[in-house]
Amino acid sequence: MRNLEQMFAAVDRKDANGFVAHLSENVVFQFGNQPELKGREAVAAGVTDFFNVIAGLRHAPTGGWDVGDYSIRCFMAIYRRLDGIEVSVPCACFLRHEATGLIDDYRIYIDLAPVFANVVAVPATAVA
Repeated sequence: MRNLEQMFAAVDRKDANGFVAHLSENVVFQFGNQPELKGREAVAAGVTDFFNVIAGLRHAPTGGWDVGDYSIRCFMAIYRRLDGIEVSVPCACFLRHEATGLIDDYRIYIDLAPVFANVVAVPATAVA
């Protein structure tokens, strides 16, 4: 089961259960500089917590490679913050698949600082 497009579509819908259906029971998952999560249940909980602090997201693919048991996907990840502002950041995902095609090691390399940075609102009259 190596359908990465369906997996990323689940993420873009903020569907944690749809996402983790692509992961093995014993997956090791690391998002940016956060601690590793181990196991499908822990990943589902962590991803759900993350989905609750953003209004939405989507992935715009910029590259992808598959070599043996490994897949690499690159994106511009576009996050919609709870205040409605959209922020784009580059992202790379490194995946290792077990024999079934499920992912047993999932690493996301991304800097989310711009997504959660404080934004100073400029009054419309100051722009005119």
